[in-house]
Amino acid sequence: MDTPLALGTTDMELRLLALDFAHLRAPDAKAEAELMTSLGVSGQQHPVLIVVRDDGQRVVIDGYRRVRALKKLGRDTALVLVLGASEADALAYCHRLTTGRVRSALEEGWLVRELSESLGRTLAHIGLSLGRSTSWVSRRLGFATAIPEEIEKAVRDGLVSPHGAMRSLVPLARANKGHAMQIVAAIGRERLTTRQLGALWIAYRAGDAEQRARIAEQPRLLLRAKESLAGGPLEVAVTRDVNAATRALGRAHTSLKAARSHDADVSASPAVRRAITRAREAARALLDEAS
Repeated sequence: MDTPLALGTTDMELRLLALDFAHLRAPDAKAEAELMTSLGVSGQQHPVLIVVRDDGQRVVIDGYRRVRALKKLGRDTALVLVLGASEADALAYCHRLTTGRVRSALEEGWLVRELSESLGRTLAHIGLSLGRSTSWVSRRLGFATAIPEEIEKAVRDGLVSPHGAMRSLVPLARANKGHAMQIVAAIGRERLTTRQLGALWIAYRAGDAEQRARIAEQPRLLLRAKESLAGGPLEVAVTRDVNAATRALGRAHTSLKAARSHDADVSASPAVRRAITRAREAARALLDEAS
């Protein structure tokens, strides 16, 4: 795909900008707060990329965070760069440009779905315009179509990260869609981290039917229980004992090394061999328990 012709920059009123493709990117509150600070201190450094439709409507292709931040700062205008290209070609170009935050696999899936279903491009054409193989395009489209609507809405609302959704909620939905929807509903308006979602999926996968039902009904109860154990007496005791074992093995290694410098055959002693075998078996059992 050819690079779209840049028709020049200009200041444009924010109210004139159509935000038709805002749904293709997941929100990131931290990044947007940092951008607001930067805009407030240094002003707008990069233009918002737009295309102009045949009816004269100005559609934002890239720069939705800048538009939102400028509005929150009370600005009326934004510096824009007009691209002389179709919406589909401009979207593909901005994806290849990758000057901002790298898209997640789910966001790439949203883009492929938009180009395919809304803008009528074939998968082969999408692959060519994005510089990707048709199989890559097909996989990304699969991500976008596999995720249940409720989970997708949670991602768009900033309650769940795209990575957390794909890694934990989507496989949970495959196992039991009803339970996945219960968890999303129970989240409410409070954001869950990728780590918390991972903890829910691990516990759900390991649980029996009754435990899974409880996790689906009250996911935060499980998370609070795990958080209360973090740094608690059980964790402290296990950490202390493992650290003691590590130090003991270190001393044993130093002792054996020193002994062999005086007697090369000391490690062949039956008593030493039995002790090393017991240590190996204990270490293997610990690793098996932790895996």
